[in-house]
This record gives sequence, C-alpha cells and structure tokens, in this order.
Amino acid sequence: MDNGEIILQEWPSIADERGKEAWSVSGGFPHLDGVPCWRDLKDEKRRQSAVILGCTKIEGRFSVLCVKRSTCMRRHAGQLAFPGGAREPGDETPLETALRECHEELGIPPGKFSMEVMLPKEYAYSSDFVIYPFVAQVDFDEIRRYIRPDPVELESAFLVCIDRLRLPPELFWGRSEDRTFMYPVFRTDGKRVIWGATARILWRFLRSLKKQNGVVPCL
Repeated sequence: MDNGEIILQEWPSIADERGKEAWSVSGGFPHLDGVPCWRDLKDEKRRQSAVILGCTKIEGRFSVLCVKRSTCMRRHAGQLAFPGGAREPGDETPLETALRECHEELGIPPGKFSMEVMLPKEYAYSSDFVIYPFVAQVDFDEIRRYIRPDPVELESAFLVCIDRLRLPPELFWGRSEDRTFMYPVFRTDGKRVIWGATARILWRFLRSLKKQNGVVPCL
C-alpha cells in the first residue's frame, strides 16, 4: 500500500488572527433526530465528550477530517483524533458539544455540516472519558474556506482517505488499571498512527459502511 495517498490534504496551524465567526447555536445549527440531552445520560461519573467525523470527497475520494493534537496539551498530547472535546456547562447535548469544539478548534461553522448519524459511545480508558461520536457530511470547498486549526490546541488538521486504510487494522492489547482491552491501529503516512478510542470509533464506522454497502467508501 502506498501510504502517501492516505493523507489527501493537510492544514498546519499558524499563530495568527484566525478570523473565526462567533459561536452560536442559532441560525443554521444542524439537527439530528434522537440526540439525547446531556442531563439524560448516565455515564458512571466519567468525563463526557463528543466528536465529529466530518466526511467529504476530494477528487472523488471519500475522506474524513482528523486533527493532530498539540504536544503541549495536558491530555492526549500529540495524538491523532477527530475534532471535538469535553462537555462544557452551557452545552445541552453531545451534538452541541461536538460542533462547538470543532468550531473552536478548526473554525468551521456548525451550519456547514449535514448530520448523518450518532454512533455508539466509546471510551478513552487512559483519561476516563466517554465519547459520543457523530458522522456528518461537509463540502470540501467549505472546509478550505473556513479551516484555521487552533495553534494552541492543534499542530494540524488533515483529510484521511478511508478507502486506503487497512481493514482489518492491526490489533494490539492494552491495559488500564485492572482492565485489559484490545485496540486497533491505523497507519497513515508511516509516521503517524490512529490508535486508542479514535481508532475504535473509526473502525466501528468503517465496519458499518462495509456492512451497509459491501465496500468502502459508500458516500
């Protein structure tokens, strides 16, 4: 496999005026049926978070938007992830959390996403987070227009061509306190890997695409 074709586009973070629009939940805020409120979710005292799998096509190839965390971050430093983050007191739903965090990290307005589905929750065992993932469509031209990776939180943002990822991925065993678990690893360009909770979310997503359509990509 030519791993050089997995990363289709990359935007490094730049310490400048980002020109980001103010966050707002009104006017163009995307809707998705069946999304619960945070107050109705019982997560056994785990930290709560949500992420967006922003899917787009570039030159006819189906890809998903990922970020690389800054090495200065207190949690998950330097890791590859989906845009998103922790619940804040003003967030009413996991969807609002995911879109707010994506907007803060990348500058993409929430109204540019067309929501598709909420995936089953996943756990980040090392940091005790429960993660609620959302799949959404976003036009590549809108990504290019708005994307400004936050230099405080991110090193870069990039598009991963998902039909070039190895399936099934490499599998490893991990351990957290008294818990032993299996985790997948997806290799991108030889230097960067997607692992942990992000890889489990991605693997579940790819399996659902293949189950529905027999092939990846499907959209």
